[in-house]
Amino acid sequence: MSILLPQCKDDDANIFRAYAEGKITYSDGKFLEDPIHLVNNKKIIAETYPKESGSFVLAGPYEKDAYKLQLKNFKIKSFSTETPGCKISADSLSIEIPDGVTYVIFNDITLK
Repeated sequence: MSILLPQCKDDDANIFRAYAEGKITYSDGKFLEDPIHLVNNKKIIAETYPKESGSFVLAGPYEKDAYKLQLKNFKIKSFSTETPGCKISADSLSIEIPDGVTYVIFNDITLK
């Protein structure tokens, strides 16, 4: 009988995760039908659907560069967070998160 033990690759220690969590205030129940994404270099690294309360948690692999919390069909009016450097994108469909930030909590995101 042989036992296979998982082995870690040397580069596993260099893999980081991007985490974003928060609560979205919305008036249109259709918002609950659309996914929320974390996007890094035009690639979706995490996807989730908001809970009925508007709360969400996302986590995905993070390598480098800025990334964003992206909504598909709903524009962002405002948000609050303790993380400096976050800003609403020009099209208002996402919040840009600066390079190097791997954990962000949005106290409230209000949709238009």
